[in-house]
Amino acid sequence: MHTYQIHIKGMVQGVGFRPMVCRMAEKFRINGFVSNTCDGVHIEYNAHPEQAEKFYKEVIASAPRNALITAHQKEEIPIKIFASFGIRQAAAGHSTDMLLTPDMAICDSCRHEILDETDRRYRYAFTTCLNCGPRYSIIKALPYDREHTTMDYLEQCHTCHAEYHNIHDHRHYSQTNSCPDCAVAMHLYSGSKTCISSGAEEVLALTLQALKDGRIVAVKGVGGYLLLCDATNATAVHSLRVRKQRPAKPLALLYSNMEMADGDVVLHSYEINALHDKAAPIVLCRIKSHSQNEVCRDEVAPGLDTLGIMLPSSPLLFLLAHDFNKPLVATSGNISGAPVIYKDKEALLNLFEVADFVLTYDRDIVAPQDDSVLQFTASGQKMILRRSRGLAPNYHPDPFTAMSGTILAMGAELKSAFALKDEQHVYVSQYLGAQGAAESHQAYKNTLDHLTQLLRITPDHILVDQHPGYFVSEYGRDIAAAAQIPVTVIQHHKAHFGAVLAENHLLETEEPVLGFIWDGTGYGSDGQVWGGEVFLFHQRQMERVAHLDYFPQLLGDKMSREPRLAALSLLKSFPQHQSILQPHFSLQEWKYYQQLIGQPAQLLTSSMGRFLDAVAAILGICHKNTYEGEAAIKLEVLARNCMNKVPEAYPVTLQQNRINWNECVAGILLDVQQHKDITAIAWKVMFTLFTTIKQAAHHFNIKRLAFSGGVFQNALLVHLITEQMSATHELYFHRHLSPNDECIAFGQMACLALEQAEKEVLQKQNEKSAAISLITA
Repeated sequence: MHTYQIHIKGMVQGVGFRPMVCRMAEKFRINGFVSNTCDGVHIEYNAHPEQAEKFYKEVIASAPRNALITAHQKEEIPIKIFASFGIRQAAAGHSTDMLLTPDMAICDSCRHEILDETDRRYRYAFTTCLNCGPRYSIIKALPYDREHTTMDYLEQCHTCHAEYHNIHDHRHYSQTNSCPDCAVAMHLYSGSKTCISSGAEEVLALTLQALKDGRIVAVKGVGGYLLLCDATNATAVHSLRVRKQRPAKPLALLYSNMEMADGDVVLHSYEINALHDKAAPIVLCRIKSHSQNEVCRDEVAPGLDTLGIMLPSSPLLFLLAHDFNKPLVATSGNISGAPVIYKDKEALLNLFEVADFVLTYDRDIVAPQDDSVLQFTASGQKMILRRSRGLAPNYHPDPFTAMSGTILAMGAELKSAFALKDEQHVYVSQYLGAQGAAESHQAYKNTLDHLTQLLRITPDHILVDQHPGYFVSEYGRDIAAAAQIPVTVIQHHKAHFGAVLAENHLLETEEPVLGFIWDGTGYGSDGQVWGGEVFLFHQRQMERVAHLDYFPQLLGDKMSREPRLAALSLLKSFPQHQSILQPHFSLQEWKYYQQLIGQPAQLLTSSMGRFLDAVAAILGICHKNTYEGEAAIKLEVLARNCMNKVPEAYPVTLQQNRINWNECVAGILLDVQQHKDITAIAWKVMFTLFTTIKQAAHHFNIKRLAFSGGVFQNALLVHLITEQMSATHELYFHRHLSPNDECIAFGQMACLALEQAEKEVLQKQNEKSAAISLITA
């Protein structure tokens, strides 16, 4: 008899790995133990060599469905004799080396149980098992065990305790296990200090009645509070918009099942699979011409042709959606512009500004997260628009294995997410929103503190954006100064390019790659506002080889919020056409802005995002954005709904590294003057973007093309590129991250990896030269 140890790394905690190993040990009739540690799962056992190898192979082959094994090994260790096999608590002393298990949506088995009148968990709103339930949102420390979660206060009843210790039960060692006899308590409030019920069934019944009555209820979800109301009640939806100060931004809808959702939106197999995924994301789907569920389309998604829909991520949301039996608006529980509220005290203090009732429960959230958001192109290509609950914070596999140090990349300001790298793994935080308010700053800091403490990571190098005014960059410099560690500044659009290169394993490619980095704004190396960039990547170097021709950036960020200003800026070269914009300014404004554009520009921009804003304003689509990207999104909607999609583009020329847009704008103005169909003009603009890419690829004679930046959230444009160019070019898009600024931190790491690799090459060359000099001497 020998003793062996198996060490398994990866996402192997909170997925049922230890229970699976126990069942396997019973099958093989071997003794020993399994335990979670901060570096994965450890197994020690007695066996003969042949039996030991078979056991090892079957354990790896039988990994639970939600596990992700990144490494594993077996070795013989000094003899230990075990009398039985069981689960042991982790020993202290292991360094952290693991992936974190994200929250997982309610599984089919638990869903069936809570609808089964004969089951003891019938209608229990916190039913979970080994395959579903909160994980990342409730973990206070590692390894993953109940005492390290916010379930630690809740003692299991006798029956749950028996399940927990029964190796054949699907709740064996389920750390979130509970039932109506040892329940997570719910509370319904009608005022900040007025709890009207703490009885589970009464809370559900009162909440259901409130929703039927057209009231707004804030309900605690897995990663934070959601605001719910009847999506078929226009008055309720309008009231939510007014109270939340969200006049037009689309609202997500919660459906109890796929059949109901199919009554309102077009569902393809890839969208159905995404909705059923354990991440339970919001998925943007095309609206059907007639809503079987009588959704208030104009109130929910004004001016759009898609609905953001999701299935319930938790048993509580499932019960509410099931009982209501109609679509529910389910939007983030916050005041517009602030981060999602996740603490009960803050919810009771602040959410009554929006909600009539607040439903809380006694399980704290320590890692707040918004719902993740996906969309697909017409050909089924997935695009991540928001990477958060269910998807964050792991990034695997690590493309920066050769990079030394423990790195903290601070990311960008508008769609913030930071990234951490230690010697083994890369982590990209959940979406942290725009950093324009003190509450957002604190949320960013809290998330960074939580993740660094959880992973026991102490950065020795900080990466920041080049923009001098970013809060996240200032905070990064403060961290670096306090710890006396270096700071490296990375240009925004190079970070975008680095991100898409790293995602597609192109950092070490020998072939040149042309990168189209199109977004709204980013501080350029020349002090101007970039955003319509073409980069060449070759021999591990990035070079800006072309860009959208500059036009004036009027009044800084105000132009980002007001497409009418972007249009006025473009039309500086077309003074005879400026009058089409005059109705959208007051007389006083018009006089001021006429004086402003008559002066030499203080700041210039090459932003493709602002260019598209300008086109939208010229076409009369949107003159002031009420939410980020509104003008460009509505322009895309019109283009997608063009009935006669002729492959015709406006003229665009590439001259002396400038993408000249003057003839394009002249063509648009002519079509407007001739009263051509606005959808046809919008489509022609989209086709022009595609032909611009094709023209640049031909000009530089490069077959490998990569795309990043918020403009490439445009599903129509991405579909055009892939449909028209995939046969002749190698196309690279983001796959695991969003093309928007959420990828910046990851891209900052990519740029550092390139810099370190270049220094290593130079060092070797210098050493070689020194050796040759020594020999010749």
